[in-house]
Amino acid sequence: MNYIFIPNAVVLVLLGWYTWRQRPGRLASVYLVTNICVATWALCVLALHEWQNIVPINQMSQLQLISALIFGNGFLYISLLYPPVCRPPRGLLNAVNLIVATGFSGLILFSDFVSQAQLQDGVVVFLDGPGYLIYTLYLTVIGASAIGNLILSYRRYDEFRVRVAYMLTGLGLFIVMAIIFDLILPLYGNYSLLAVGHLSSVFPSLFFAYAITKHDLLDITVVVQRNTAKIIVSLLIVVTLFMAFELSLVQPAAGAVAICLTGLIWAFCAHRLEVLLVTTARRKFVRSWYDTDTIMDRLAGTLELETSRRDIFRKLLKELDSTFELERAHAVVAVRDEDEHAQEYAILDSDFLSVLVTVPLDDELIEHCRAQRAPESLADFPLVVQQRFAELGHDDPAKCLVVSFPSPEMLEGILVLGERSNQDVFSRRDRQFLVRLVSYVSAILYRLTPFEKLEQLYFENQRRLHEAEIQLVRSEKSKAIAHATRQAHHEIRTPLNIIRMSVRRITDMSTAERYKNIVEQQIERAMEIVEETLLITTGEETGHVRLQPVDINHILQRSYRLLPENEHRSRISLAEDLPRAMGIAGELQVLFSNLLKNAIEAMSRPGTLSISSRSERGEVVVEVADTGEGIPPELREKIWEPYFSGKVTAVGNSTARRGWGLTICNRIISEHHGTIQVSSVPGEGTVFTIRLPAVPEETRKGAGEASLGSLLP
Repeated sequence: MNYIFIPNAVVLVLLGWYTWRQRPGRLASVYLVTNICVATWALCVLALHEWQNIVPINQMSQLQLISALIFGNGFLYISLLYPPVCRPPRGLLNAVNLIVATGFSGLILFSDFVSQAQLQDGVVVFLDGPGYLIYTLYLTVIGASAIGNLILSYRRYDEFRVRVAYMLTGLGLFIVMAIIFDLILPLYGNYSLLAVGHLSSVFPSLFFAYAITKHDLLDITVVVQRNTAKIIVSLLIVVTLFMAFELSLVQPAAGAVAICLTGLIWAFCAHRLEVLLVTTARRKFVRSWYDTDTIMDRLAGTLELETSRRDIFRKLLKELDSTFELERAHAVVAVRDEDEHAQEYAILDSDFLSVLVTVPLDDELIEHCRAQRAPESLADFPLVVQQRFAELGHDDPAKCLVVSFPSPEMLEGILVLGERSNQDVFSRRDRQFLVRLVSYVSAILYRLTPFEKLEQLYFENQRRLHEAEIQLVRSEKSKAIAHATRQAHHEIRTPLNIIRMSVRRITDMSTAERYKNIVEQQIERAMEIVEETLLITTGEETGHVRLQPVDINHILQRSYRLLPENEHRSRISLAEDLPRAMGIAGELQVLFSNLLKNAIEAMSRPGTLSISSRSERGEVVVEVADTGEGIPPELREKIWEPYFSGKVTAVGNSTARRGWGLTICNRIISEHHGTIQVSSVPGEGTVFTIRLPAVPEETRKGAGEASLGSLLP
C-alpha cells in the first residue's frame, strides 16, 4: 500500500503547479513550495519502507524531517498571506521563527540531536534524540498558529469566509485522519493503516488550492466547476482501485472481488458524483449560491404569457424571495386609471394580498426611482423614504436593495428587497443579475403596452427630436450671422476710412475730381459688403424662408474670410461661370463655415486647405479638402450621428464641440435637396463633396434681376 505515495506526490505537485499558473504571485509560490515539500515527505516515507536496502537511510530520514519543517512553515505563511487583503508577515516574530527553523535545519543535517535512522535486521529504526520533543512541539505550535490565523481571518473578513472555511475544512480532515490512523489505531496495535494517515496530507493542499484559485466562490465558471469535479472523481477512483489492488496482494480472492465491485460501482456512480460536486454539494455548502441562467429560464416560462402587470411583479418577487432568501420584501406597483395612465403607486406586502399604503406620483421614492439606472441600496435614498420602509421592517437600509422596473411609457413598479436570512449584503454579482433581470422584465412590460400608445410615444419622441434639431440649426445660424455681422463691421471700416481720408484731401475742384473715383470705388466696395450681409441675414424674421438663387462662390469667399488666422496654406479654385444654386444664404453660410472650420481643425500640423467649385450635369459641386489625419473607415458612417465628436474619437474632425456640427450640415443639405459625400484616407486627409441643384438656364436671368431689385430702395 505504500506505493500509493507515488500518485499522492504527483497530485500534490500538480496542484501546486496548477495553482501557481492560475494565480501567479507570492501566495501561490509559497503554496507550490509547500506542496513540493509534502510530496518529498511522502516519497521519503515510501523509500524508508520499501527501498531501505537501496537509499541512504539516515539522509532520507533527515530529508523527511526538513520537508515536514518547511511545509509546516509554508502553511503558516499561507495563513498569514491569505486573504489577499492581508499584509505580508513582518516583524520580530517572523524573524525569530526564521532563525528557529534555520537552527532546526542545521541540527537535523549536521547532528543527531533531533533524530537518526538506522537499518536493523531489515527494519528501519528511528532513534529520537533530545531535540525531537522540541522539534515536535515546534511543529505543533506552527500548526496551531496557522489554524489560529485562519480562524481570525474567518471572523475578520466576511467576504472571504467561505474560502477560509474550505481551508479550515482541509486542515481539519488532515488532523482528524492523522489522529485516527497514526495515533489511536497504533495504540491498539493496528499499524497496517499508517499510510492512510500519511495520505491525508493531500486534503489541506486540495482545499487550499480550491480557495486560492477562485476570485469569488460565487463566480465559478462552468468549465472550472466541471474540471474540478472531474479531478476529484478521478483521484477517488485511482485511490479506491489502488487500495483494492493492495488488498488482493494480501488476500487474492477478497482483493479480486473488491476490484470488480469497485470498478462496477464507479461505472454507475462516477458521473452522478461529478454532478453532485458541481451542483448539489455546492448549493448545500456554499451560501447564497444560485444559477442565473436557471432563474431566467424559469421566469421566461412563468411570465411569457402573463398579461397582468401586478401578477408579473408578484411572481417576480416570489422568485427573488426564494433566490436571495429574504427576511421581508415589498413591491411598489403603479395604479392605473381607465385611460391606462398612472394615478398613484401602491406599496404591497410580499404576498400581494393587501395594500399597505399609497404614494402620489411626485413622491420622493418615485422621483428617485425614475432617475435610477441600476439597483441601489436603500441607504442611498432620502431619509424620509428610509424611515417609511423602516416602519415596514427594513431596519438596516445598507442591507436592502431597491430595484426599479421602467416601461416605455412610465415607471411600472419597484421591488424593495430586504435583509437576507444569512445577513450578507447584496454583492456585485447580485446587482449584475438584477440589471439583467430588469432588462428582461422591461421587454415583457413593453409587450403589454398597447400599439396605439407606443405609436403615440414614437411620434412624440420624433417631434421632440425634430424641434431640438431645429433649435440647434437656429442656434448655429445665429452664431454664423453674428460672426458675419462682426466681420462686416470690421471690413466696412476700411472703405469708410479711405473715403474720410480722400474727402479731407479735397481742397478745390481739381483735387475733388481726382479723389472722386477713389470715393466711388470705396462706396461700391462698402455696398458689396452690405449686400452680402443682407443676403445672409434675409428671412430670419419670417420663420419660413423661401429658396432663392444664391451665388455659391460669394458664400464660399465669405465663409473663407470668416476663418480665424491659421498657419495652413490655402488653395482656392472657384469656377468663373458657376451657375447660381437654389438655397438660403444664411443656412449655406452655416454649412460651409462648419466644413471649413472642421478642415482647419483636422490638420494638427501645417497643411493645405483646398476649396473648389464647378458645374457638373445641372448641379453646383463644391469640394472642401484638407491634409489632416483622415477618418478611419469604421467611423465614417458615425460622423453624421448626433453627439459624435471627432475631438473625442480622434477621427480628425471637430463637430461643433457637442457632436452636432456635421449632423446640422447633413440636415441643411437635405433641406436644399442636395447631397454630401465624404472620402478619406487615414494619414492623408479628407474631402467633403457637396452637390446642390443649379438654377435652370432659362430662369437665371430673371432670378438675378429679382434678387437685385429686392436690394434697391
